[in-house]
Amino acid sequence: MNATIKSVLLASAVAVAGAGLAVSAQAADLRVGVWDLPPGQGNPFTGRSVPSVFVWDAVFDPLVRIGEDGAAVPVLAESWAVVDDTTWRFTLKDGIRFSNGAPLTADAVVTTIEYLMTDEGRASSVGGEVRGIVGVTKVDDRTVEIATSGPDPVLPNRLALVFIVEPGAWTELGPDGFAETPVGTGSFKVEGWGANDVTLVANPTSWRVPELDGLTVIELPERPARLQALLSGQIDVGFGFSPDNIAQLESNGMVVAASPAPQVMSLAFATEAHPDSPFNDVRVRRAANLAVNREIIAEVLLGGLGAPAGQAGTPAAFGYDPEIPPYPYDPDRARALLAEAGYPDGFEATAHVVVGSFPADSEIYQQAVIDLADVGIDVDLQQIRFPEWLQYFLANSWPGEMFGSSWNASPYMDSIRPYTYMTCMKRTPHFCDEAMNPAIEATFAAFDPAEREQRLHELHALTNEILPALWLVEQVDVTAMAPSVSGLRYVNRTVYYEDVTVGE
Repeated sequence: MNATIKSVLLASAVAVAGAGLAVSAQAADLRVGVWDLPPGQGNPFTGRSVPSVFVWDAVFDPLVRIGEDGAAVPVLAESWAVVDDTTWRFTLKDGIRFSNGAPLTADAVVTTIEYLMTDEGRASSVGGEVRGIVGVTKVDDRTVEIATSGPDPVLPNRLALVFIVEPGAWTELGPDGFAETPVGTGSFKVEGWGANDVTLVANPTSWRVPELDGLTVIELPERPARLQALLSGQIDVGFGFSPDNIAQLESNGMVVAASPAPQVMSLAFATEAHPDSPFNDVRVRRAANLAVNREIIAEVLLGGLGAPAGQAGTPAAFGYDPEIPPYPYDPDRARALLAEAGYPDGFEATAHVVVGSFPADSEIYQQAVIDLADVGIDVDLQQIRFPEWLQYFLANSWPGEMFGSSWNASPYMDSIRPYTYMTCMKRTPHFCDEAMNPAIEATFAAFDPAEREQRLHELHALTNEILPALWLVEQVDVTAMAPSVSGLRYVNRTVYYEDVTVGE
């Protein structure tokens, strides 16, 4: 591993200073290549992860973000405190305005949270993850109190999921109209949506004024297309490369940064949508986990940058338990378990996956399918686009028995986060074993960090027995940019565009 990549792996942020080149500070436009645009355009409640954040991080701000050390840091909120076990008080920063000139006040937070508490809001991706919020009260123009149905010691971190919208525009336009012309407090504002791109212009009144004049986010679903676009100068930054792209990128003068991703790549079991599926038997789920050689996948397909996965958390997330090992590669034991479960000749299944978004994802899924076939589980791997995936996910309408999914601790970097959308906690769960519920609830009752960590360890151990998913690998993020780009930071799956410059 070369020194450049190794040094970046030691940090959770991408902070590249143009590889030592003299870079002009003049304003310019930045062109960013990603694998998909937000399916909900500028409605920030329709998702809260990559690829949508590559646009939304430029337009909106949450109350808090998560810093490099995993702790919540102020963004729109300047401070917060516990009032009682089910109430938090947040004080907003003064002097911040939205891109339409309206001031940021407590009304914006109230409007945002109240929408997420409606039936429509709770059905959204973000609303489902914060459905423990049961009330929001304006104390004064700069102060709000948020009530939860039970103790929630990570509520400030959880609110990193929630972008704050301008209440007047949201109320006047409604979710659909707002999605076309979103109004936030970020460094940029949307100028127009194209079929395959979104054009943004600088917001000169933003509290974090950008160095750039404009930003264009371009949809390039296939990784080779992003690679060629960067090498040919059609884009300045590309996200979602693979380790096997690094040598070619660097040999062409690109600056490459690789860092551990806060997510576990998996094939999830859609048992709720398919109650007759063999995967409803834990012995079959265990057999599937024993059938896959994660060590080879991590070493060969991720170039040793990733690691075999054996739990819902990653080392980057609070609550990760290093004492829980990945399932060993044991195809003989897998075959024996399948026979014990009544499938001595194996069975057929279908898995729907999105590829081109994370390093070597297509190859990883294909290798997992090869390993599964070796023990008798013949999986038909079907590729779909992210908007289709999201539709199936939100409605739990999976046509197949498995689907590609990540147990993602970002953006609030706590390993309880995946449980909010991969278990009975989800409004429309694809997998629900009520035996997990008490352990999940116990993590919310503990405000003491040491106690929470222990309860998360217990939850991970239980999950490793119940197995809602076929664990694959702890993923990595590989980002590359032209040497003319300076100042880009990518921290815990959050992009900071305001300090970016592009030179000649």
